Amino acid sequence: MGQVQLIVDGMTGCGKTTLVNLISEELNLEVMEEKFRDPYDLLKKFSEDPKWCYPMQLNFLITRYVQYLVASETYNYILDRSIYSDIIYARLYREKNYLTCKQFEEYFSLYKKLVESLKAPRYMVLLTCPFEVIMSRIKQRGRADELQLGEGYWKSLYVSYAKHIKNIMQKNLFKYLLIDTEKFNLVNNQKDKDQVVKLIKGVLSTSSSETQQPDFKH
Repeated sequence: MGQVQLIVDGMTGCGKTTLVNLISEELNLEVMEEKFRDPYDLLKKFSEDPKWCYPMQLNFLITRYVQYLVASETYNYILDRSIYSDIIYARLYREKNYLTCKQFEEYFSLYKKLVESLKAPRYMVLLTCPFEVIMSRIKQRGRADELQLGEGYWKSLYVSYAKHIKNIMQKNLFKYLLIDTEKFNLVNNQKDKDQVVKLIKGVLSTSSSETQQPDFKH
């Protein structure tokens, strides 16, 4: 078995995919893209009716697990989000009663078993960005199902992601690098691109490939 080299994570609109594509080119890594569409279009169904939350979240969980397993077969993958942050959404949906208590318990039991079977990534890049900037980006790209969820949903997710990142940092669950993407123009500014690439190359050069699997609590 190999090891996932990098996971880039952060909430929707913070610039994950832009950074993943940049780093994959600079470090010659293969991209494992985030899969948020499925043959049944569960995300769209959920945006219209919360009853689809449970099957949607289970589908995301299994998809991300399979992606991580495939990426762990070599030492050549960078992931655009991963199974480790799937729990953020499940907890949020439980808080909003989109998931029943029983559904969440079933989800969490499976989640914990799946995560415990995985080898932790070599490094995780955590992205932050002010909420106003994220909402501007979401509105600008104009995906109908994202817009239909409403600003209140995105604000709740923003708060949940902030808690998740804080937990990783406080408990040192992973080796990580925190980047505020408002401070870097990774689309049009070559100097900013070079600076971020240098940061990531730097942490990887000092990072051992051996990492301990984190212990996630309920």
